[in-house]
Amino acid sequence: MPARVPAIDGFARRAALCAYLVAALAIAYAVVYLGVASRNPDDRSANALAYALIAAGAVAASVATVAVSARAGGSNASWLAPFGVGYALLSAAHGVYSAIQASTGLAAGDLSPTDPRGFATFGLAGVWMLGLGLSARGTRAVPSGLATLAVVGGVDLILLYFVTVAGSTPAILLTGGLASMILGPAFWIRSGMVLGR
Repeated sequence: MPARVPAIDGFARRAALCAYLVAALAIAYAVVYLGVASRNPDDRSANALAYALIAAGAVAASVATVAVSARAGGSNASWLAPFGVGYALLSAAHGVYSAIQASTGLAAGDLSPTDPRGFATFGLAGVWMLGLGLSARGTRAVPSGLATLAVVGGVDLILLYFVTVAGSTPAILLTGGLASMILGPAFWIRSGMVLGR
């Protein structure tokens, strides 16, 4: 009788797809924001699209963070999962609010009431990723490379939050480019691979 291969549970499969979607949307965001919106703040369509991509990626992350936390979080999974959902939903609210604001041309302050200076999108996401990476280092549930990638990505997101607060455009472009083009997509693609096995 051939050995039975355990079936991938349905939620993990959906979460893997969501992880891949987060990676794709992060790259699309980077192309739109770094390539167009940041160079032309008056381009309402490009800015609205960039924020809509943040919102869509965050909604996908709200699913993926639960499965990744359960798989890699070890004894910390019980707080990592709701923390991940929380940052993702706050980030989604930021994306939707800012997309509506940009597309309609509504005047508003420079500070988002739903995610001031990327507190959830960068800061809390970085804390989640760093916590996940540190927790995963103590388990054999995921490859060590994924745990290391989570630690490095988490530190980068936390730095991105602080340089955003400081208003340092060169540092924002550096840490933001790393987060949206390299570290974030690599983390989510690798997470999708782990969840899909």
